[in-house]
Amino acid sequence: MRLQDKIAIVTGGGSGIGHATCLTFAREGAYVVVADKNLAAAEAVCAELVKAGGAGEAVEVDVAKSASVRAMIEGVAGRKGRLDILVNNAGYGIAGTVV
Repeated sequence: MRLQDKIAIVTGGGSGIGHATCLTFAREGAYVVVADKNLAAAEAVCAELVKAGGAGEAVEVDVAKSASVRAMIEGVAGRKGRLDILVNNAGYGIAGTVV
């Protein structure tokens, strides 16, 4: 297990590439924080990785709001004592024209 005892946050972990990343990190031994704007989706992924023998937690975060990101990082660091891996998978868009 290459990530044994590492603490990882994966933003956008509730679906798609983030979901797959969370499961892979858990299989490799990491404690995975599944972070997503959709808390129910994050909780479902977390339940899936725990059922498969991994460990982690789900947190709600809005990456478009710096206060939300700061609270997530500080919360995880406070609960776990450190943060080893951060995957910035989530994105957000602003509608508009290029020119």
